[in-house]
Amino acid sequence: MEKHESSAQLKARARSQLLGKYGTLIPALLVVEGCMLLLSTLTTFSLDTRTLSGLTFQFVIEFLLQLFAGIFLAGQTFLYLNVACGGKISVSDVFYGFTHHPDRAILIQLLQLLLCLAYFIPFFICMGLWAAMDSPVVLMIPLSLAFCIGLTGTVVLSLQYSQSFYILLDFPEFTALQCLRFSREVMKGNKARLFYLNVSFLPMYLLGLCTCCIGFVFIIPYFNAANTCFYLELMLYRNRQGAGGT
Repeated sequence: MEKHESSAQLKARARSQLLGKYGTLIPALLVVEGCMLLLSTLTTFSLDTRTLSGLTFQFVIEFLLQLFAGIFLAGQTFLYLNVACGGKISVSDVFYGFTHHPDRAILIQLLQLLLCLAYFIPFFICMGLWAAMDSPVVLMIPLSLAFCIGLTGTVVLSLQYSQSFYILLDFPEFTALQCLRFSREVMKGNKARLFYLNVSFLPMYLLGLCTCCIGFVFIIPYFNAANTCFYLELMLYRNRQGAGGT
C-alpha cells in the first residue's frame, strides 16, 4: 500500500519551492500583517479595557477582525498554492480573496470561530463565577479543566477544518459548508500527521523569538509552504486511492 510522505519530505519539498521566492513572500507577509495591525489599532486605540464594557467591545472588534482575516487567508492560500504549483506569484496575490468569493471566506472563518468558542463556553462560565465569588480559589481546578477542554477542542477543530481554504480555491463551486465538510472528510486519519508537521516547527518559532521576531519573516513562509505541500500530497494520495479502488 502506498504511504503518505513524511513530515521531513514535505518540509524538504517546501524548502526547494521557496528558493528565490522570499523576495515576494516576505513583502506579502508584511503587507497582510501591516493591514491587520493597522485595522486593529484604529478600531481599539480609544477603548478603555479596564472596564467590562471596554473589554466586551474589544472582544467583539477582535472577533470581527478575525472574520475579516479570513479574506486574507484565502489570498494567502492562493499565493502558496501558486508557489507549490510553480505558478507566477506577486505580492498582490494576498488580496485575491477580496475579488473571489469573499463571502465564503468570511463564512468559513465565522463557522470555525463559532465552533471553537463553543468549546470555551465552560471556561467562560467558570470565569464569570470566578469574578462573582468572594473565594474564587475553589474554582482553580474547574477553571483549569475548562481551559484544557477548550484548548484541546480548538486544536482538534483547527486540524479538522485546516484544508477548508485550499478546498475553497480548488473547488470554487463549493459552498462554505461544503468546504468545511470536505475538509473534515479528507482529514479523517490525517489529523495526527498534520499536528506532528506543525509541532515540528516549534523549535524554529522559539528561535524566531530569540531573533526579536525577525526570523518569523522566513519561518512563516516556510510553515505555510509545508502546509500547502501537505494539502497537495493529501489530495494526490486520495485521488490515487480512489483510482485504485475503481
